[in-house]
Amino acid sequence: MVDNNVQMRAQTVLLAGLAVSALAATGARAQTVVAADGSGQFKTVQQAVDAAPAHSRTRFVIRVKPGTYQERVIVPPEKTFLTLEGDDPQTTVITGAVHAGLPGPDGRPLITFGTPTVLIEANDFTAENLTFENSAGPRGQALALTIMSDRGVFRNCRFLGYQDTLLAQAGRQYFDHCYIDGAVDFIFGGSAAYFESCEIHVKANGYITAPNTPKDQHYGYVFSHSKITSEPNVQTFLSRPWRPYGATVFLNTEMSEAVRPAGWNNWNDPKREPTARYGEYHSTGEGGDTQARVRWAHQLTDAEARELSLENVLGGIDGWNPKTGTVRSAVVVAKESGAPKAAPIARDSVWIATTAGSKATDGLRLEYSTDGYKWSETGRSLPTPTVGQKQMMDPRLVEGPDGTFHLVWATASKGDRGFGYASSEDLVQWSDQKYVEIMAKEDALDLASPNLFYDEVSRRFVVTWASTISKNFIQSFQEEVENNPRIWYATTRDFEIFSDPELLFDPNYSVRDAAILEDRGRYVLIHNDNSRPMLNLRISSSSTPFGPWGPSSDAFTEKFAESPTAIQAGREWWIYYTNTQTGAAGLLKTRDFRSFQDASGQVSFPEGRHPISVLQVRRSLLARAF
Repeated sequence: MVDNNVQMRAQTVLLAGLAVSALAATGARAQTVVAADGSGQFKTVQQAVDAAPAHSRTRFVIRVKPGTYQERVIVPPEKTFLTLEGDDPQTTVITGAVHAGLPGPDGRPLITFGTPTVLIEANDFTAENLTFENSAGPRGQALALTIMSDRGVFRNCRFLGYQDTLLAQAGRQYFDHCYIDGAVDFIFGGSAAYFESCEIHVKANGYITAPNTPKDQHYGYVFSHSKITSEPNVQTFLSRPWRPYGATVFLNTEMSEAVRPAGWNNWNDPKREPTARYGEYHSTGEGGDTQARVRWAHQLTDAEARELSLENVLGGIDGWNPKTGTVRSAVVVAKESGAPKAAPIARDSVWIATTAGSKATDGLRLEYSTDGYKWSETGRSLPTPTVGQKQMMDPRLVEGPDGTFHLVWATASKGDRGFGYASSEDLVQWSDQKYVEIMAKEDALDLASPNLFYDEVSRRFVVTWASTISKNFIQSFQEEVENNPRIWYATTRDFEIFSDPELLFDPNYSVRDAAILEDRGRYVLIHNDNSRPMLNLRISSSSTPFGPWGPSSDAFTEKFAESPTAIQAGREWWIYYTNTQTGAAGLLKTRDFRSFQDASGQVSFPEGRHPISVLQVRRSLLARAF
């Protein structure tokens, strides 16, 4: 593991694409063969992966014949429903020896996350009867496999390494009858992962797991009916929390004498003891005696152990069953059929949108629409920024309960830790602008994409924004630390006094452009997955606008989607966004945030403009103002 003050750098340019998942279709299984001796269609695993279909909804099986494959394998996001299938993990090995400190592609030393032999970024990946190895040995961080995607399954696989063997970082993963060895933090990351009937082999003194489970994530690493074995004269801790809310539980696990009597380690930080979620249930073997365990780890009750079932830990919001590979409710996106049907906008109302151009110098304007599809110019610009002569970026507009309009924006100045604010009663005359340096006391590198939500329950405005914290306060993967934001928030009643900023949303990936919606008693957070392979939109939900937020959905847009804004139209939500590659506006409609109708081809804004926020106002107000 790396310390939290180590800056991160991207080591590889990764491909990405549509991340919408669906049930694996039944039918004939496509198959191709990899053989190092030339008897298959391909000689390397990467060649076969590259040739596999993109965005597949049918499982595609690559059979890997016995042999030692010395290569780095990357399964990019678009290679969904891919299986790598060997005959025997003892004879079918994908191996490498890359470790931290070696020169990377840019000439600078590699860090931990640039070292995996195999990198999985595609959803619904499966591996069977294979060995994933990093043979660098005790030479620092050296990963055998990293998985950054959702719904991964590994059956009868071996993971061989020394320090940081297996990084299960994001999404949900299932390890069935696998063998994992190493010495230091050799199972680490933030996934919800279930290890069933696995053997965990300790090579030298160290720590088995190092979870960085996010606070809002209910489950972390669960080991069920597994076995901990070791080399002679080795001592190990079960875990140390990489981040404060790290979660690891061992259920019915046989432990060798290598497990230290204390069991758990606080990573030299007593402040992590009350937050780390560590527990055991019916540990056995010489190392399974829990009488001398640290007091801040838990011995689970029968009821608590039953809760940690495979179905609960990995079911998620889609009801995934890792044993069958099916989900109960998948995200589905379909093109809108038929002629466009106008939004049900009341006769006395109209929709308005704050819009921007492709450049900061293009100006910020208000546009209007009477059907939700065709947007026209009002001729009205938003206030010219006067606070410190800063630019006005991403202006978000909301109407308060008293009819006052509130506008927040980013300044686009590097190193700024605040947002701009102004208000208006008629969208013509605006208050004096102010600059709210909300992150002045935080070690923030920036403040971007501020947004507003009015919470009728607490009668407060919720201001959200994205900030990257310096010194790798929150780590991401394959990302620069300078581009690693999470969503923060503060509340206010009058835009004069604000609560202290707090972390609102940390899904264990880089995230920005968040918009809170209230939908029939629940709250939905639409956000941009800002990680480099993805750059698309996902949602999470909560019972309050302040979290805790549940698991994120699969993406429901293609890559390069950002700046989501949504408005309720009858029983539907209309979600507008911008494709940053083309500059075009997109539009999706949904009633349940699982099934979406793509109407992007029907929506039009004035040339060169794209929406930032959309809201409904009285038509009389529009007539007076414009």
